[in-house]
Amino acid sequence: MDGLCSLSSYLSRGNCKFSNEGLICRRGFTKEWIMRIRYDVFHLEVLEWPGDCMNVDHLQKYFPELQTLDIINSTVLKYFKGHFDSTSKIKKIEIHGMTSLWEVPSEMVKRMRALKVLDLRNNVLRHMKADLLRGPPQLEVVLLSDNNWDCSDGGLDWLAMENENGTVRTKIVDYYELMCHQQLYRGKPLHKVMDIIRMVRNTCPEPCVCAMTHVVSDSKGAIIPLITVDCSRKQLDNPPLTLPPSTTTLRLEGNKIPVYAFDKAFQGNNDIMHVYLGNNPWRCDCHFIPRFQGLLLKYKRVIRDLQDIRCAKSDDKTISLKQISTMPLSTVCSAEVEMPISTMNIVNLILLLLIFIVLGRFVYDWHMFRSTGKLPWISSVLP
Repeated sequence: MDGLCSLSSYLSRGNCKFSNEGLICRRGFTKEWIMRIRYDVFHLEVLEWPGDCMNVDHLQKYFPELQTLDIINSTVLKYFKGHFDSTSKIKKIEIHGMTSLWEVPSEMVKRMRALKVLDLRNNVLRHMKADLLRGPPQLEVVLLSDNNWDCSDGGLDWLAMENENGTVRTKIVDYYELMCHQQLYRGKPLHKVMDIIRMVRNTCPEPCVCAMTHVVSDSKGAIIPLITVDCSRKQLDNPPLTLPPSTTTLRLEGNKIPVYAFDKAFQGNNDIMHVYLGNNPWRCDCHFIPRFQGLLLKYKRVIRDLQDIRCAKSDDKTISLKQISTMPLSTVCSAEVEMPISTMNIVNLILLLLIFIVLGRFVYDWHMFRSTGKLPWISSVLP
């Protein structure tokens, strides 16, 4: 495989032309240009390289004074081998028309101290490591448009957390022209997708995992993310206090949550379409269950695991692991209501009776005074 990456692999096919503008080699190099080190080549243009690999170590070895390197229309080329070291004098690299190359490795250029311009437009590049832009200390201009960028995790998502006015972002002069092409972000402007990814990461509650599962566009072209907040099996005693805007799916199953006032949570997140609450030790008593059942009924269109929302396991076989949405209220309320009337209501009735007695005595004394002129007996004992 190393032999096929060598500049000498395709001598029989190569055709090179040297002029004041530099050296142009098509379909490989001819023998005269790689038999010895050439100090007279400052601009090299490699056209239609016939192999799937190219060793850039050899380029620096044979052309140490090179300042400009163009690799054009090499549709078979899939990867580069080796790297340019710190002694390289190349100031500008242009790579165009690569229909098989998915990534330019950061290792290839990150030691280049003279590199100022990296033009990677018009290829099918999908991935790019941050070191490709951070490594070369003099790099000023990077051009990346007209590629098939993967904006998902493991692709270009690291770019979302770069400061808008930071070193990396300012180097990409065509940043607002870049488009996402892979997976669920296909056809969406890269900068808008990066803004959403940054928002999701900054607002995702610990220790949950948040991700965009899909994006859609409205009639005005605005991007609407569909966000899943996965808090399942995180040993949570309480649900997260806040969720990212545009959360559509919330997974809370498999935790230790006994109660959840999710009515307020739903009111603050009108986009929620899927909620999972099962396999939690839900509290089952007459104080909690009536309202909880009402909420389960109210939001049954979005709660996707009603059959798994059950009472906590307990010694009480009448409620242990019972499905809450279908459980009769009498199961949890009858044992607690032994008296037909509560103690507080008894106290209220006694107070009401005393009020009636006082009012009745007042009416009686008033009537006797009108009829006989006799004052109530209490007036005789008052000083």
